[in-house]
Order: sequence, then structure tokens, then C-alpha cells
Amino acid sequence: MSGATLYSVSYDLSSVILNGIGSVLPGAARAAITSSDVVVGLAVLVFAVILLAASMLNTILLIWWERKLLGRFMDRRGAMHVGYAGLLQNFADGFKLFRKSTVRPRDADSLGFFSGPTAYMVTSLMLFGILPISSGWNSGALPLTLLLALAIFSFAPLFIFVSAWSSNNKYSLMGGMRSAAQMIAYEVPILLAVVAVVIVSGSFDLTTIVYEQQNYWFWGPLVVALIVFVAGMLAEMERIPFDLPEAEAELVEGWNTEYGGMLFAFFMLADYLRALVGSILVVLLFLGGWTMPSWVPSPATSFPLAGIFWFMLKTYVVFGLFVWVRASLPRVRTDQLLRVGWNRMIPLSLLSVFLAAVLVTVKCVWPFGCLPSMGV
Repeated sequence: MSGATLYSVSYDLSSVILNGIGSVLPGAARAAITSSDVVVGLAVLVFAVILLAASMLNTILLIWWERKLLGRFMDRRGAMHVGYAGLLQNFADGFKLFRKSTVRPRDADSLGFFSGPTAYMVTSLMLFGILPISSGWNSGALPLTLLLALAIFSFAPLFIFVSAWSSNNKYSLMGGMRSAAQMIAYEVPILLAVVAVVIVSGSFDLTTIVYEQQNYWFWGPLVVALIVFVAGMLAEMERIPFDLPEAEAELVEGWNTEYGGMLFAFFMLADYLRALVGSILVVLLFLGGWTMPSWVPSPATSFPLAGIFWFMLKTYVVFGLFVWVRASLPRVRTDQLLRVGWNRMIPLSLLSVFLAAVLVTVKCVWPFGCLPSMGV
């Protein structure tokens, strides 16, 4: 199936299903159900279901992976007893949360209280329709996918602040204000680090950025941009050492203090969805995406679904680095957090932009190689 994409497979599957159903129907009904509009509509639905299932499954596995790694780092077994190696523990925890009643504070704003967590999770899920994870993910170059992904990713401070404000709890409001201030402070260096990648690759298309790393992955010459981007992602995901607005290890959990049941599950799920998105972006921008270096033997890169396998392996390794940081570093204070964001990360990100400009000017960088887009 050379040149097949996920959508084309969904379209072919929808066509087969509808033609099979139409074969047992009379003429008018058969023509209606096998029309191109119906096939396209079902193909989009199948595509969305595959994306939803894949993202949710990987999110659950990500939680399991973090719990296992934290248990190893802390030299403990951990409380994961449901299923083999605790694989079903997260399903049990999820069912428990979804079975609990959602209690709204008496003076809370209903619209913001219920729509904030929902929008927070929905926008996190939307990102998986944009980010490519293999060469067969979309049918061609999609311009500005990187900007679109970062724009959707930056909606989080608004929904967190709305959720905190609508709770009518001063402690939740303070947590929401801290979260918004933190995310805004670290979005600037993240964008500047991304500018360095765009300068070197010459494109805002994530697929093109991956293919521009054929000679060498960008983590080597753009290591400063990688450090800034990873630190900024930790702050955007509110993970230790930048988890002050949430502080999940404390008795009161920041801006989502008043939430329970299904809405609290939305927050937790969206947090790990964003962690998965952050890991995927690191892999796409700096670690070659689904490609492997030329010195890797051909059998390791030519088996079925090899691109997806290597991509997900890199993603879980990057998330393992995030967990390692969580297990190793203490939480910083608010003033330290903002000082690092504005006074340290922005100069470093500007330095990464300068180094990227130098790299494009000289076209080759030893020992990594030359830029394919420069024609050398």
C-alpha cells in the first residue's frame, strides 16, 4: 500500500463498509448510502475515532510509565496491583473518578465551572489531528502546522484561569493567576526556540522539519534551543520543578481545588495529554521524528510500522526524561520561576536564534554534517 495515509485507509475502509451495506438495499437507498459525501463523512469519523483511541491509549500508558519510573527512582514498588504489572490500575482509577458525583460550589459560575475543564481537554485532544507521527500520517505538506499546534497549545492558560475564577474560591483564583503568569512567561522562550528550528529547516511544516533532519538531528547544533524548549515545556505542562500553581503533592491542589469526579478526571487527563504532546514536539523538532540515522541497519527501519515504532520509542524516552527531572528536583518558588522564565530563558532562546542563523550562513557544521535544504 505504497503512499497510503491514515485518512486514505479510513476512506477505503468506509467505502468498503458502505458498499457492503448498500449491496443489500434497494436502488434509491443504495445510491444515497454510497454517495461520496456519506463516504467522506464516515471516513472523517473513522479517522477521528482512530486518533481518539490512539491518543487515549497512549495517555493511559504514559501514566503507567510514569508511575513505574517513579517507583524505580524512589526505590519502592508502588501501589499498582490491578492487572499484570499494574497495567489495569489506571483504568480502575479512571472508572472510579467517572463514577463519582461532580459537586458544584453553591456560588460558582456554572458556565465557566463546567466549560473550562471540557475546553481544556478538548483543545488538548485537537492537537493529535495536527501532529504527524509517521510518513503516512497525512497526504502531503501542510503549511504552518507547527504554528497551529503551538497556538492551540497556548489556549490552556485561558481555560485554567476561567476554571479557577468560576470556582469562586480565592485559593483557586490565586492558583489560576499563578498558572497563567507561568505559562505566559515560558511561552515566549518556547516560541523563540522554535524560531531557531524554523530558521534551520526553512519551514513551518512539521513533516518538512522531520525530513530536513536526514543528515543530522537538530538536537546537536541546536542544543541551546533544545534546553530552552524542554524547560519551557516542563513549565507549560506544570511539572516539577515548575508545578507551583498546581502543587499536586500538597493537600490543596491549586486551581482545581473545587473540582472532583469527572471534571477532575478531565484535568488529569488533559495534563497527561499535554505531556504527550510536549514529548512528541521534542521528537519532531529535535530528534528526527520517525526517521533514524543512516548508520542504523536497514532491517531495523524497514519492518512494517517501523516509523511509528521508532517515533513512539523516542517519545516515551523523552517523557522518561521529564519523569527523571520530577524525581530529582525540588519545586521552585514563584519569584524564582518567573525570574528564570524572563531573565534566563529569553536570553538563551535569543542565543539559540543567533546560533541557528550562523548555522544557516555556514551551511555545514562539524561533526554533524550539512543542511539538505541549502543544496550542499
